Amino acid sequence: MFLTILTYELKLLARSKWLLMLFSIILLFVAFASFNGAKNTEKRLADIAVVKQEFLDKDQAMVATLQKIEAGEKLVIPYWKLPSEPMTIGNRYPRLAIMQPEALSFIATGQSDMYTHFKSPRIYGNTFALDYAEMINPVQLLFGNFDLAFVIIYILPLLIIAFTYNILSKEKELGTLRLLSSQPISVFRWLLQKVGIRFVIFNTLTSLIIWIAIAIGSIKDAPNATSLFGLFLLITGYQLFWFVLSFMIGIKINNSSKNALTLIGCWLLLVLVIPATINQIGNTLYPTPSRLNMINEIRLIKKENEKKQDKIMDSYLRNHPELAQGAGQEQFGFWHNYFASEKVLEEKTKPLLARYNSQLKKQQTLQRTFQFLSPALLMQQSLNKVAASSEMHYNDFKTQVNEFSLTWRNYLVPMLFNQEKFTLKNYRELPEFNYRNRVAHPIWQDVLVLLLINGIVLLVFGDRSLWKQNSKTFLE
Repeated sequence: MFLTILTYELKLLARSKWLLMLFSIILLFVAFASFNGAKNTEKRLADIAVVKQEFLDKDQAMVATLQKIEAGEKLVIPYWKLPSEPMTIGNRYPRLAIMQPEALSFIATGQSDMYTHFKSPRIYGNTFALDYAEMINPVQLLFGNFDLAFVIIYILPLLIIAFTYNILSKEKELGTLRLLSSQPISVFRWLLQKVGIRFVIFNTLTSLIIWIAIAIGSIKDAPNATSLFGLFLLITGYQLFWFVLSFMIGIKINNSSKNALTLIGCWLLLVLVIPATINQIGNTLYPTPSRLNMINEIRLIKKENEKKQDKIMDSYLRNHPELAQGAGQEQFGFWHNYFASEKVLEEKTKPLLARYNSQLKKQQTLQRTFQFLSPALLMQQSLNKVAASSEMHYNDFKTQVNEFSLTWRNYLVPMLFNQEKFTLKNYRELPEFNYRNRVAHPIWQDVLVLLLINGIVLLVFGDRSLWKQNSKTFLE
């Protein structure tokens, strides 16, 4: 009987042009979204290439100048521009910290249109926590990005609704349901098999097209096979949710127009309303302190430090006696006082920054806690992690830049206090920044959560007794 239903369903879909229409629509949307994602990734790589070339050009000029200095040549260069001075290196020739895109970065734009992917932490003027440039395009933020994640989360559910909303009700409205009920198979099993066949067809088409898009659009090395398999399971679970929901509503309501309106309402609630509500609740319960107020407080601390400069320097040297060896108080200048003050500034601003980061973490925890209320929210967060463009990734990049800034400073500051010159040997020993993706992504956990959500929908709406009760009205 199943083969008969399968043959009939394939013939029906072929004659109604549904298969061709689905394939064309999904291919068009996925191709356009992949093109946009790849274009954004290429722009990111191009920006990084320009910055890297500028960095290499400056380094070459610096090395050439150092070679002349070590060769004893006289240079007509101001003292504060000489690369033999450690502070000149720290301020005018900073190292470059780059966050390279990953193989699947084109899938989801995430936060990549808001935050910078490269940073050159200087030894002067950094707070090492607030100095984190953002690149925000207000128009793009308003309308969002048409990437592959957008197609998967927003467009595919609408196609599934159009593909499944009237499977049962159409048979009733055409008068063929009575004929079907006379066949040696229950209407419930017939409907279940029919929805299952459409799910397999839809998921196969989608997976095939997305796999081709990933094969063409992924950069550098091929994506990790395990992550890729988990990604397809995640997409499959998300599509299954909408098929299950459509199946249940088709049983409960059994009217084409009401089915469509109810499913569209569910789409609006699950995809738009609930994620926005959770985000708003997070902002209300855990508001982040104003960055402007934080900057003003830091300025006040700096002014207070300037008044206590001598005491700060004495305290700094007591804590770091190795930096005071062979140097008298009269030899300490601007840079010595600056680093002593910066240490005090960092200690005083730690509570401010901790409070700011704590509120952000609470907001993220709230979203993770209630993400099971909306599969769309779960998918968005998971796809952002797959693409390495989530807020967690950029916060970790910021942390790695701050850590490198301290390493960079700790290499140069002792040279300042010990009155050492910067040489070619020191240049070859300079610390380099290497970004590592340290954000764990339990994609299998997300897949299990989606399956759990599907199970909950079946338990809540799919009680067999309710099916029996509704089945009495199908033939009326």
